[in-house]
Amino acid sequence: MQSIIKPKRLAAFKDMSQSNIKTKILSYITHQQVQPSYEEYQALNTALQSGDQPMDQLLLWVLQNPKQHRKYFETALYQGLDKLPHEIPELTTFFQFVEQKPAWYDQNKIDAALKFTYRLGINNGLILRDLSLMTGYMYPGFNQPLVLTGALKKQAGTRLAETTKWWVDITEKNGFERFSKGFTSTIFVRFIHSLVRHQLQKSEKWDAETWGIPINQYDQAMTNIAFSGVVLIGIRALGIFPSKQEVDSFLHFWKYAGWLMGVEEKWLVDQEVDGWKLIYWMHFAHPQSDASSVSLGSSLSKEPFERKYRYLRSFQQKLAYKQHLEITQFFIGRKKMHKLGLAPQSASWFAYYLIGRNLALYTGAKHIPKLNSFLEQNGRQLQRIGLSLYRNQGQQLASMHQ
Repeated sequence: MQSIIKPKRLAAFKDMSQSNIKTKILSYITHQQVQPSYEEYQALNTALQSGDQPMDQLLLWVLQNPKQHRKYFETALYQGLDKLPHEIPELTTFFQFVEQKPAWYDQNKIDAALKFTYRLGINNGLILRDLSLMTGYMYPGFNQPLVLTGALKKQAGTRLAETTKWWVDITEKNGFERFSKGFTSTIFVRFIHSLVRHQLQKSEKWDAETWGIPINQYDQAMTNIAFSGVVLIGIRALGIFPSKQEVDSFLHFWKYAGWLMGVEEKWLVDQEVDGWKLIYWMHFAHPQSDASSVSLGSSLSKEPFERKYRYLRSFQQKLAYKQHLEITQFFIGRKKMHKLGLAPQSASWFAYYLIGRNLALYTGAKHIPKLNSFLEQNGRQLQRIGLSLYRNQGQQLASMHQ
């Protein structure tokens, strides 16, 4: 077996390929071996050292004349190639590629996924914040770009507002149409990722031997799964049991979102069990939680105190702070709360409330069409209200389409 150059964050193939009770259970559930083959291990290693080739190539052109070329890029992004003063091959190549939807794209599944997302209401946002984001902070590989770009100094509410605004944009009806906010903000985020990747790779502070490439293919793929597969795990735990068609549509939506964000197709999942396999690998692609985990986790936990509630602000801030911690503890347990610098709670009362509420509402909605319609309409309204809590952050800092 040929030795390969790998970042220190990645465990040895021997360690990843070992069988234990956990792998046997996961392999049984997923109907496949969760431990990687040597070929899969090599692909994982390559992904940790790979960026976004189409956008990274375009960025090199932008940096040849930053002021003028960035203006051309934004003109092409927000107005179209035909609004450029003359044809620019680099922009034509990139935008013709992203404007052409892949052969597997299914608009019917996208539309079905949106309705399902709306029906989830506050549950989707709670799981993204209190499970996906919080547990992601336990894996230092994700945190390094935030640490080195100074994002740790930015208020957690601002970071959350930016992500929430993007999520709301892409989940609007027709959000992926060429000049919709969902499409343009996704491409803009992709551009910023490439710019950060370029700058960090030039920085002496970036430890490539340990971390590989910043915002690499595998870390981006896992971020995509945090929005899709992890949400599906979370909603079941909170009493919502989606149909096979709903799961399929939801995964399809996020497969396209990942593709548009620059994740290679081989790292985008069609089956939920394939996402579970990648989640298992994640434990071997990151070292133990560190100071960045505590800093980010603690900062996010205090984010409710930045919210602009209209009434009883102090009371609602304290209540939200406690409720979010209870949900996180419900999912990760008291022991892991310490790894994130979080205060353990006496019990996960808010999570228990959500389970009872969701079991009643979502089970009933399967038999009562009016209740199903109410969940869809009211759920989307609640999702928009969630963004409005950030006010200035959500309207200005996160308006990547302007």
